[in-house]
Amino acid sequence: DYGRGLLVYYPLCFLYIFTAFPLFARFGGGKGAVKVMFSHILRPAVTSLGTCSSVATIPTNMEVAEETGIPKDVSEIVVPLGATMHMDGSCLSCIFKITVLSAIFGIPFEGLGTYAFAVMVAVFSATAISAVPGGGAVGEAMIVTMFGFPAEALPIVIMLGQLCDPITTMVNSTGDTVASMMVTRILEGPDWMTRNLSGLQNKNW
Repeated sequence: DYGRGLLVYYPLCFLYIFTAFPLFARFGGGKGAVKVMFSHILRPAVTSLGTCSSVATIPTNMEVAEETGIPKDVSEIVVPLGATMHMDGSCLSCIFKITVLSAIFGIPFEGLGTYAFAVMVAVFSATAISAVPGGGAVGEAMIVTMFGFPAEALPIVIMLGQLCDPITTMVNSTGDTVASMMVTRILEGPDWMTRNLSGLQNKNW
């Protein structure tokens, strides 16, 4: 049963990475930013998969941000904050857990009101999740409490959290650099990447 759920969740996360992240990168860095992002995304992705910790991925994300042309005064703020606040993967994971528990305990999961409430719970529970591996127990207890699932749902959702943690952390961590790109656009304008990468190449030369 866990495996069937993960067969839905893991591909969904990769679909999010390959659809949403390019859109964010295109907005943040303009033309050519998507190619730059994908050429640098592997290292933070592998680090986050191996450590299951957004905080442990901060040094790698900082290196990647510098290679992408993101100014240090942006990356040094956005990346560390993103390690505990930028939790799009955790929000996806929360919706997945709510859906699975609803199916297990026969609780209807339908209607705009229910969906809106689920999104609200996902955002709040993701914020409660620390950057420490396995630190999602508080958020998972919050899911059980706010949706009124029985007490036996807690070990189920904790196990789901452990199984989802590697890919969830990867989505959270790899998105921090993309978030830095969008912040840089706001501060330096749409052509910042071309200017900064050219300056970086001249400096290395």
